[in-house]
Amino acid sequence: MQLELTDLKTKKKNLIAILSIIMVLLGIGSWRLLDFGVRSVTLYQSPYIVQLQPGPGSQPLAQRLILVIVDGFESESFENMLAVRDMAGRGVAVSFQGNQGLSLVPASTVLMTGALPEVSGVVTNWHNTDVMIDSLWSSASRADLSTIIIGDAKWKPLFGDIVTQGIYHEIDDNRPNSDINDSILKDALKEIKQGKSELILVSFLPEGPGTNTLAEMRTKSTAREQAAASIDTRLSRLMESVDLSSNAVFVTLGHSLLTQGTLADYGKKTLDIRLVAAGAGIVTPDSPPETIHWISRRLVDVAPTCACLLGISMPTHSQGEAIFDALDAPSHTLSEMAIRQTAARARFAPEYLKSLGRQADNDWSCFSIFLPHNDGNYEEAYEAALDLDEEISLTLSKARSAVVASSRLVSIPILIAIAALLVCILARLLENNVKDSLIAGVAIFVYFTVYYGLFLLRGIPLSSSAISYPLELARFYHGRILDSVVSLVLMAITVGWLVYRREKNGEAGQGLVAGFVSPCFIIATLAVQIGMFIVTEGVTYALYLPDMQKGFRCSMYLIQLMVVGILSPIAACLSQGVFLLASQVELSRSGKHEPPDE
Repeated sequence: MQLELTDLKTKKKNLIAILSIIMVLLGIGSWRLLDFGVRSVTLYQSPYIVQLQPGPGSQPLAQRLILVIVDGFESESFENMLAVRDMAGRGVAVSFQGNQGLSLVPASTVLMTGALPEVSGVVTNWHNTDVMIDSLWSSASRADLSTIIIGDAKWKPLFGDIVTQGIYHEIDDNRPNSDINDSILKDALKEIKQGKSELILVSFLPEGPGTNTLAEMRTKSTAREQAAASIDTRLSRLMESVDLSSNAVFVTLGHSLLTQGTLADYGKKTLDIRLVAAGAGIVTPDSPPETIHWISRRLVDVAPTCACLLGISMPTHSQGEAIFDALDAPSHTLSEMAIRQTAARARFAPEYLKSLGRQADNDWSCFSIFLPHNDGNYEEAYEAALDLDEEISLTLSKARSAVVASSRLVSIPILIAIAALLVCILARLLENNVKDSLIAGVAIFVYFTVYYGLFLLRGIPLSSSAISYPLELARFYHGRILDSVVSLVLMAITVGWLVYRREKNGEAGQGLVAGFVSPCFIIATLAVQIGMFIVTEGVTYALYLPDMQKGFRCSMYLIQLMVVGILSPIAACLSQGVFLLASQVELSRSGKHEPPDE
């Protein structure tokens, strides 16, 4: 059996040399692209932070609004709480779509402002400066309403300078979150019973395991059930103290909980933020339903809905639409609220377009809508306001899409050129060899099975929402690099063994060839997914932010491409080494010897 690499055809040697250079360069390039992308997102500075003239308020529907945020649960646990089911039976239940991957602080900012992270600039969980755009708190302040935040210290740097009063509880490693929540509940009950605040935020900390760090994500169902029961009891006590005839209460999850979501339950519908609302200004069903009926809306819709309930001006940067079908209000009030909302959007739109380098060519005056409203045609005015609001929102969406499209124009030809080059080289290496293609297929299966199997075994979360601190981000990426190395090594060993089983009397160097071809197929698989992300989301994020969940998955693909690309020559040599070792072992066992070179 000839095993010398010198017998490998010169043409294939050259192709392997070229392929190895390309793969290493792709690996280095993927690392640079990952670093650039992460920095672009985490250091993102919103270009939409501009001063806008706030509009007037409207007729309030409730004397007081109490917002309660709970964190640390997936949607299923939330909707099974007795207090939540009771509120849903007396009011409305809302499921917010399109918020996957949002961490607690960005999601909370969306709740308070009605603006997405690309407008507010609050992108990460470690954001610790003032929110620079208009919010419910600043709108309430303009209306001379008394406000209070009761929760942990993360709220102080965000809105602490705007609220009338803040009661902030420091998180202490030596003190369980349940004890801190006891103090938060005590303060909340005191304010509800004795205080005069018209806008109250109560933010409970997560309890139980799997709520603070990545190391704690391996949860026990019993502990989580106990944590849910504890929060449920607190919510019930809170609701007992509220006069729903004059007060409105919102209870919502803190963010889309992928912190507990692993590969095993990735397909489960546990990604949507849930909210239940009841009390003054909230529609009441004729009879409590047997099951909760969730209406679908967006997270940005909460802030304008709250503004309508309190009768304060719409947050000027809001991108949402008030949930009008959840409001119990006469037609003239709904018409007025819709007009105020559209007017706020019309003031925001030109500044948004200006930041994108576009001009507002449309006349979005709300004067014509006021005419039917003043004539008493409230339904006509209401529908006209919503139609104009939709027109403005569609214009802004198209402008944003155009910016995203221009961002990817340069990258698409580059992706096509790289893909074409890889395909040509692979085609020459394989030379219609079906067996090598089959080995590559097995290699892909082994690599990705091992890689994602490690997620299953260790319960690694599959979302950026699980990363609360920069240190956790670094640890997560380092862990994924190690996972990819392990997967690549096992794949290379498998390839070498398969080539040995197939090529006992074959061409020398086949282990090396297959060892290069297999990683190349993996790179191609990863590159396709990365390319799809680039095509849809672009590569530079100065004017917009990508979908956070898609971006998180793309970062994992880039990490793998980096490892596989840079280490592909070593993996190929390992495959050849396994091939040679297995061959030598068989020769030794059979007592055969290679013939001497002539």
